[in-house]
Amino acid sequence: MWLFFSENWDDHISHIDKVLERIQNARLTIKPAKCKFPQDSVKYLGHVVGLGKRFPAQLKVQTILDFPVPRTKTQVRAFWGIAGYYRQYIPMFSSLAAPLTELLKGKSKKGYINWTSECQESFVQLKKKLSTNLVLYAPDFKRQFILQTDASDTGIGIVLAQRNDRGEEHPILYLSKKFSDAEKVYCTTEKECAAIVYAVKKIVTLMDSRNLLFRPTITH
Repeated sequence: MWLFFSENWDDHISHIDKVLERIQNARLTIKPAKCKFPQDSVKYLGHVVGLGKRFPAQLKVQTILDFPVPRTKTQVRAFWGIAGYYRQYIPMFSSLAAPLTELLKGKSKKGYINWTSECQESFVQLKKKLSTNLVLYAPDFKRQFILQTDASDTGIGIVLAQRNDRGEEHPILYLSKKFSDAEKVYCTTEKECAAIVYAVKKIVTLMDSRNLLFRPTITH
């Protein structure tokens, strides 16, 4: 699947000409019925992307909402895999999903599980979060980024955000990490500091992988 976007109409026409020219030079053929241009938004890899925003495709979300209560590790793994695909839309995802990931520990990969009230609450809350209006905004690298962190008893939550022209703050990305057994015994201050360190390293790594520079403003 080929996907390209442009900032304005004139650029888009130019981009289409270049793409078609390269296809022709490579002696490839395309089927017009399978091509769509121009589009305000497109479905891509389980997401709807366009107009500076992205959100989960409804079909994928519905699959999660219809998922039955797991009874085996295989079923837990299947649910966690689908829900985890959209973890960047959910604050503190790792902490929220912790009771389910605990079920996957142990040598047995397919055995029956002890489905506790904590597991049920995690299962329900993940479905509830995914059924809300989940939207992430495209980053504007000409604007300042805001990096916010939080730490609970079980893990770390990170929000990368920006403000628009009206001063409204909107999320770019949510990240999270479950604490290791060693990190769980940290005091509150140590957990909060660990969240800040992890957040800065994680975001800088993501930005460096795209050869992009930014100056984060950390609020805590």
